[in-house]
Order: sequence, then structure tokens, then C-alpha cells
Amino acid sequence: MMLSNKIWSSSRFLYGSVILLVSSVLLKLWLFESMVKFVIRDQTALRKRNQVREVYLKIPFPLNFKLYFFNVTNPEEIQTGSKPKLKEVGPFWYDEIKEKVQIIDNDTEDSLTYTPYDLFEYNQNKSNQLREDDYVTIIHPAIVGMVNLVLRDSPVFLSIVSKAIPSIFNNPQTIFLTAKVKDILFDGVELNCLGKDFGTTAVCSQMKSQIPGLKFKKDNENIFLFSLLGSRNGTLTRRLKVHRGIAHAKDLGRLVELDGKKEINIWRQAECNRFHGTDGWIFPALSTPEEGLPSFSTDLCSLLIRSAMAITFVLSVFPDEMSKHLFWSRSVNLRYINDTVLKKIPVRIYETDLGDQMTDENEKCYCRSADSCLKKGVFDLSKCMGVPIYATLPHFLRTDPSYINLVDGLAPSELLHAIRVYFEPMTGTPLFAAKRMQFNLDLKPTNKIPLFSHLPTALFPMFWLEESVDLDGYLLKKVQTVFLLLHAVDIIQYLMIVIGCGCVTISMYFRLKNRKSVTITPATGSKKSAPPKPIDEMDVSHLSIAGILGDRPQKKAVVSQVMSGHEFDKY
Repeated sequence: MMLSNKIWSSSRFLYGSVILLVSSVLLKLWLFESMVKFVIRDQTALRKRNQVREVYLKIPFPLNFKLYFFNVTNPEEIQTGSKPKLKEVGPFWYDEIKEKVQIIDNDTEDSLTYTPYDLFEYNQNKSNQLREDDYVTIIHPAIVGMVNLVLRDSPVFLSIVSKAIPSIFNNPQTIFLTAKVKDILFDGVELNCLGKDFGTTAVCSQMKSQIPGLKFKKDNENIFLFSLLGSRNGTLTRRLKVHRGIAHAKDLGRLVELDGKKEINIWRQAECNRFHGTDGWIFPALSTPEEGLPSFSTDLCSLLIRSAMAITFVLSVFPDEMSKHLFWSRSVNLRYINDTVLKKIPVRIYETDLGDQMTDENEKCYCRSADSCLKKGVFDLSKCMGVPIYATLPHFLRTDPSYINLVDGLAPSELLHAIRVYFEPMTGTPLFAAKRMQFNLDLKPTNKIPLFSHLPTALFPMFWLEESVDLDGYLLKKVQTVFLLLHAVDIIQYLMIVIGCGCVTISMYFRLKNRKSVTITPATGSKKSAPPKPIDEMDVSHLSIAGILGDRPQKKAVVSQVMSGHEFDKY
């Protein structure tokens, strides 16, 4: 009975140990991971109860918006054909407050529609010694843009433009603009529309009617104020519709409509007009490196669209050359580079560039025409801005070497000038992201405009900007806390597996040991008998041959003593 109890106890211990081990392994390999994925997908969707929605609709901290101007140090020499010499001045640091307003949810489509709203505030502390009142000399975007546009599309009108330039731009001696930073960016540079000649009157009247948000001098409405960002600061832009990711987590943030349209009509091929990826402000969690970070960019041209309208007035002066102003809208896919650790969190590094229209078939649909593809790293913004303005990475990083050889003063750097994202894939959180872009004008001589008769040929940089986010504060702590908890749970799971293995080993040992041992226990209720007497001391006087052999009924004595087998043999 004792033997069976021990075997039963060891069996129960063994079964419990096996259950612990198996459940720990399943928890580690499948169950816990499935639970984590479920929670992450639930919490990262744009549900009204989720905090991620609040952050998405209004980023709780300002983004970093930095501008670097290419100050021209030899403007007079350039007018006579010398090679441009540039010196980077910056950063002029602004806090960019981003918010999404006019929100509409559609439960049937699982979509969210919004309008972006941006506000810029100068940050003097982060700009160090640089101030908004500092003067810089840059290539004049209005003069050069206007001449390039007419030279490319309607050279017959160059004589009219040549007569309008002295009146509108106050008899410029060079093609360069020297002004305060705050005037170039927000407050506005004066454009004089007091002239009564045909060219001046036609151009200024069209500018007044075509440019939304155009500012005027307080005491004279015939003096316009032209700026790069003034009309964008504190104004609403385009209307976007995205998926909320509630019904399908992989669709989180995917762009559905832009201004009510399911695709655009800008590029030469249908594939390039379709929306691929998110709106660029949120990405699905639990992505793989192979998926990249696809997005549909709409804001590079929206950054300059108002300033471009100040340049593209020529299109409206001549009805046959009218063109619709569009935003730059194209798909961009950030490619996976490698893994690293940032702020104690494992992340992936993603990068992108502007491609190579000369060699990449996927980029050829962005060419202005089939025979006008640009060299590596240059993107033509004419489709959205109406004028020949070209985007590159800062300092001509990853562009054809011929561009950087035409100017002095540039020093491309992968660390400082690449478009890069440090992305935590499990939660879909960018710990650091920097979108960098340089804007350039094509410079070439023409004898029909006196200011342009002796200019050198170059792709001339105006400025470059960086819009970046560096996750910090309580949002960073939330992500770090998630990883600390997961690490702690991981340790517990391994401990459970080790304990399960140990318990199985111990239970097997005792089970085998109990099977090899035998214990004989006395019968219940038996009485202990006295040891037998020696034969020579036994009373045998009553025994007889007859009694032993046949007289059994007369037996007078009964032996009730229990003897062991050894004693019986001895007896």
C-alpha cells in the first residue's frame, strides 16, 4: 500500500511538471506573441478611445523645422559668367505645430478625413546667434523662375517679360535677392506694381487675382509682398482621407482620397498617379523589413505652392499658356537599411532618395516628357508648381556629380543630408525621422534678357529645409516601458521553462527510484507470536505413533504458532 502511494505521488508530480513545461513552451513560442500582437493592433488603430489617435490628430510637441540658405558670396562675378560661390547659413530654427482639423469618421469605410493645419514659430534659443533680421543673398526665385518658365514654354514673350522686370523688381542689377530672412520666409519682399506699362499691368493684375493669400503693403495695395511660407503659416491645406486600421490593421493610415479624388492626374502613367502607402504620419505596426515604409507625399509642393504662384503668374497673362497649379504628389518608399539601437530601443533604419529617371523604369513616369528625363537625384517640380524648380537632397547628395561640379561651397553628408527614419516596427513608432529637401533653379544665359546675357550654366541651390521629429518625453518613456515589460516577461518565460525541465527531471528520478525498492508490511490485525521453543524443550509425551498416523480425531493439541520459512526448515 505504501509503495502504491509513493508511485501515485511521483506520477502526479511528473504530470504537473510536464504540463508546466509544455505550457511554458507554448506560451513562449506562440500564445504570448499572439496576445501581444492582438493588443498592439488594437491599441495602434485610430479608434476614438486610443491615445495614438490623439497624438495623430495633434502632435503634442512641436516638430523641428530648420531652414538653411545658400548665401551667394560673389553675385557680381556670377553676372559676368563666374562660377557661383555659396556659403550655407543656418539653421534658422522654427517650431512647427501640426494639427489635423475638420475631422470626419466613416465607420462603414473605416476611414478618417481631415485637413492639415500648420503653424510656425521662430525658436531663437535653438537658432543660437542667427536671427530673423539677418540678411542673406540668394538667387531671386521670382525673377529667375519667371524667365525660365517663359524661356521654356513661350520664348516669344521674353521681350515683354524683359520690359516688366525693371518695373516690378525696382531696376535690379543682378538676378539675386538680398533681404531679411523673415521677409523672405513670412513677412514678404516687396514687388512694385505701380507701373502703368502693359507688361507690368498685365502681370500684376493676374498676380492679384490668382495668388491666394497674397499680402499687400498697408498704405499701398499696388505693392505686393512676396514670401515663401507666409501664406502657409496658419492656413488650411488639402483634404485627406485615410484608413483607420480598425477593420484591417495593415491598412492603418493608408491614403484613400486626396481632395475627394481616389487618384491624381499628373504623371504620364496610371501607376504613378495611384496612391501607394500612408499619408506619411502613421504606419502600421508589426511590419517587415521587406515592406519598407511606403507613403504618398503631398506636402513638399504644398510648402512652396504659394511662393510658386507668385512666380507662375506668367501662365495667366497669356491665356494659351494657362496651366493648373498642382501639388507635388507622388509615392515614396523608404527602403530598409539595417538594424540598430536608439535610446535603448531596437529600431530599423529606413532611407530614400529621389531616384534615377535615366536608368530606373519605375521613375520614368515622373519625367516631364519621354525625352526629358533628368539625371540621377533630381526631381522636376514643374508639374505641381508650374515653373522649372527642381528638388534634390541637400548639397546634391546622391545626385549626378555634374551638378555639384558647377558650384562651389557644397559638402554632401550622409549623416546630415539623407532622408532617414529610425523606426520601431513592433509598435509602428518613429523614434527619429528627418525629411530633408533642397530647392534649386536652373540657371542659363539668354541674350533676350539683359540680366541673363552672361550668366553661367548651373543648377543653382536656393535653400534646403529639414522637417524632423525626435521622440522624447512621456511618449518615449511609454515605448521604453513596453520593451521593459516584454523583456521582464521574456525572462519569466525562460525561468518557467527551466523550472519545468527541472521538475520533470526530478519527478522522473523519484519515479524510477520507487519502482526499484520493495517493502513488505505485516497483515493488518495479526498478533505477534512468541518465538518457537527448541525441539528438546517441547512436550511430546502425549504423541504416539497411532495418533500421528491415524488417530486424528483424538488429537489433543493444535499448533497455532506462525513460523517463518527459515524457522520451518530448521525445525
